[in-house]
Amino acid sequence: MIVKKNDKYAVECQVKMAADCLQTGEYCDEEEEAQEWVERECWIFSGEGWICTQCNEHIMENLGKMRHDREY
Repeated sequence: MIVKKNDKYAVECQVKMAADCLQTGEYCDEEEEAQEWVERECWIFSGEGWICTQCNEHIMENLGKMRHDREY
């Protein structure tokens, strides 16, 4: 999701799970620049939104626990 603040644009992290989540990418003059920024920073596109690298790392570290918690 793109957020706008003071006529600048940034991409918002979709999941915001990690304690050190950036919440939003760098604010840029154009929406396209904001998307290019997250691509350069290696954020992951989920198909629905962007996941920052910190949240992606948090998810990967806890994947086993998440799977275990879902077992019956």
